[in-house]
Amino acid sequence: MSKDLMPLQNYLADARAKHYALGGFCLWTYAYGMAIAEVAQKLNLPMLYIIGDAEVKFFGGEKNAVAAARTIAENVDVPVILHADHFREFESIQRAIDAGFRSVMIDASSYPFEENVERTARVVEYAHKAGVSVEGELGRIAGCEQKLSFNEAEAMQTDPDEAAKFVAQTGVDILALSIGTVHGEYRFPPKINIPRLKNISEKVSIPLVMHGGSGTPEDKVAEAVQYGITKLNLATDLVKTVGKATAAVQQQPGFNYSVANLYAPAYADLASYAEHKMRLLAQSIL
Repeated sequence: MSKDLMPLQNYLADARAKHYALGGFCLWTYAYGMAIAEVAQKLNLPMLYIIGDAEVKFFGGEKNAVAAARTIAENVDVPVILHADHFREFESIQRAIDAGFRSVMIDASSYPFEENVERTARVVEYAHKAGVSVEGELGRIAGCEQKLSFNEAEAMQTDPDEAAKFVAQTGVDILALSIGTVHGEYRFPPKINIPRLKNISEKVSIPLVMHGGSGTPEDKVAEAVQYGITKLNLATDLVKTVGKATAAVQQQPGFNYSVANLYAPAYADLASYAEHKMRLLAQSIL
């Protein structure tokens, strides 16, 4: 019998109360996922995977992604959470929930506030009937390709008063914020708006999420956790870790091509990276 995946909000509520956070690690193959899950088991922390539309396609659909996560769950003794990340359409979220996802994100942040509320509330209504937790997003997180002035970037960030209204009107369990991080690699020095986060944290009691964790200064990450951040998404750094490891091993004298020879160093480096980030985020309880 397959082991159930777990909803996210209960673990993040505990994280907010105890001032720690979980890393949301991008899942795109079973093997890489298992390497990170073994670290979570070593540290006795919940294993949180995030997966977007592109990664779902790598698995051949939502059901296969769920099956991979459940197989990992059967091989570790810690809770495993599979979270649909940055899904933008109701129909794709509906498919994910029906396939067995227990946690989803509706990203309607590109729409005006009222439409964001409407789209998010519709997902909440459907998801909660299935016992699935919902993350919404307010404010826009810049992409690495965007060249914005400081004032332009700050104007995209989450408004504290709107955050309180958004949570009340949608019923979301988790709120993703824009406070200066970017998706992908930083093309400019990061400016994480801790005062804005502190203000939001005073107005919003549910768990808060920071996207764009790759490359964000660790002192700012640790400070953000103290002001309510309970989940930090990590994707770009994972891809870079695998890319660097597989490139380096091929330069070794006498390298012979095999799946094991090519990817074993990447598994080891992923595990090392994951342990470092997990310890940073959960230092208050480890």
